[in-house]
Order: sequence, then structure tokens, then C-alpha cells
Amino acid sequence: MRKTLAFRPAGQFEVTLGSASEAFRLRCQAQQLSPGTLGWYKQILKMFERFVGTQGVTTARAVTPTLLRQHLEDMRSRGNSTVTVARTYGGLRCFFGFLARERLIPQNPCQLVEKPRMERKLIRPLSLEQVRLLLAQCNQKRYDEHRLWTIMVLIFDTGLRISEVIGLRKDAIDFQSGVMRVIGKGRKERSVPFSARTAQALLEYARARSRGPAKAPQLFLGRTGKPVCRSKARKLILRYGRAAGIEGVRLSPHTLRHTFAVLYVRNGGDSFSLQEILGHSTLEMTRQYVNLARRDVAEQHKKFSPIEFLAGRPPLPAKTPLETAGAASLR
Repeated sequence: MRKTLAFRPAGQFEVTLGSASEAFRLRCQAQQLSPGTLGWYKQILKMFERFVGTQGVTTARAVTPTLLRQHLEDMRSRGNSTVTVARTYGGLRCFFGFLARERLIPQNPCQLVEKPRMERKLIRPLSLEQVRLLLAQCNQKRYDEHRLWTIMVLIFDTGLRISEVIGLRKDAIDFQSGVMRVIGKGRKERSVPFSARTAQALLEYARARSRGPAKAPQLFLGRTGKPVCRSKARKLILRYGRAAGIEGVRLSPHTLRHTFAVLYVRNGGDSFSLQEILGHSTLEMTRQYVNLARRDVAEQHKKFSPIEFLAGRPPLPAKTPLETAGAASLR
């Protein structure tokens, strides 16, 4: 049984960061946040507690804006992306905001810390040939590799987040109608369609799964019968991508999601149905894939314009984004 946390207003005693993190965890559980979100908060708070511990700080009240900035700068120096740093800032701001509202600290130190800027990088999806190479790396006669192959096929066909794949329950899949119930961000449920080929892949994996211990209702299980770990799936995709010789693209489950979205639009899908499938709360989040697909179509038109061939001369070679940007700078 967990011991009950009894707190008094700030100023009567010092709340350790460990106790404050436990109080925040209980708050997040009361809000019924997803296991993935709970794990993420635990990770960033543990990392922050470890950093400030090297500075001799062990209490929540002793955390200053300067200390928070030093932590974010330390993350940058260790090679973390601007997205990771910005999201960590957001998580810490939420954490200290909770402590201030509960009067465990006098004020939220994050209020005086500027939000880190995030670089807006161009989405780089995989090509169809790279998708084939990646899938070909898996030996489907081995259970672990068969499971990973099925996970990748599912993401390529539906654009599910890796957290949604890991949480997918076997009884949430309707093979007859070709639709599955998915629990996304904010515990929002949505229906996601899947193709007949993906259905066949899921059925074949389900047969392999039935031969082992099943200790959880989730579809994708490890050899012990427990749900597969997200970090393991990420590492395996990276490993097989490198083995396939794929370069110039970030290899991760989210890249597979990006690839689905771009290819969906490129093949004629509309942004509204894509928004529903991906579970985006706004159309703005989906529009980036539409814009990327349009740029691709424009480049293809430059290469294969019928009117250029009709005029008896080959079409102009398509310019790369770098060349286009260079030309614009000379105007």
C-alpha cells in the first residue's frame, strides 16, 4: 500500500522534489492521463531532479529560474533536439504550476523562464523503395521480427502513433468491417480503417501470438506475454533501417506515420479524412502533409509536363529546394 502524502502550505516546511513528483503523479493519475504521458512526466522529472542534485538542490522551493535555464542549456549541450527541450520546458512548467496552485511553493519559477524556440524542420518521409527495404529486413519466421514487421505494416497503412499501436487491444479490431478502435491523445477514441492486406498481416501475427503466453489484452505482446515496450520498437526500427542502408531520413515510428500521411495525400486522399485518421485536433496540423505532397507534385510536373514534350523540347529539370531558395535570394 502506498503511503498517504500529507502536505501543508509552503513555508511551514520544505517539500523535497521526490515528494513533489509523487504528488504530481497522483494528480496526473486522477486526471486519467495515458500511461505514455505518465511515463513521460516521470522521465523528465527524474532527469531534472538528477541535474539539480548535482547543484546541491533537493527541494522544490529552492528551484530558481536560473537553475531551470541551466538545465535546458545542459540538455542542448547533450545533443537533445529543440523539440525535446521545448517539450521538457512545457512539462516542467506544468509541474511547478501544480506545486504553486497547491501552495507547496510560493510561485512557479517557470513563469520567468522564456519558452525555448523550436526549429521547424521539413518532414522527410520514406520513399516507397525505402519502405520495401525496411520491411524486407525482418525475418517473419522469428516471432520478435514478425511482430515488428506487423507493427510497421500497420503504421504504414493507418498512420497510428507508436503509443496507439502498443495500446491497441485485440478485441478493438473489427476484421469484418476493416475498422479498429484506437485510443489516442487525451484518451480520445476514434475509428481508424485498415486495408485487406493489413488485415491479413494482423491475422497471421495473431496466430503466432496465440502460441505464446498472453497475459495482457493488448495485441502486440513480447515473449513473456506482456505488452511490447515502445523504446524497444524504436530501437529495432532504427537498427533495421541502418541495416537496410537507409540514409538521409530519421528512422523512427513517427517517420512511418509521416510517410503514411504524405503518401495518402499524394495518392489522392483529402486533408479532412486524413485529419480523422491521424486523430489531429485541428486541420492545421494535417495541412503540413498536404503542402509537402503539393510540392512533390509541382516538382513532378516540371519533369513530365506534356506541353513541354509537345513543343519538341525536353522539360526543364526540377530544381531542388536549395536551388529554389538560392534563386529567390538573388531577386
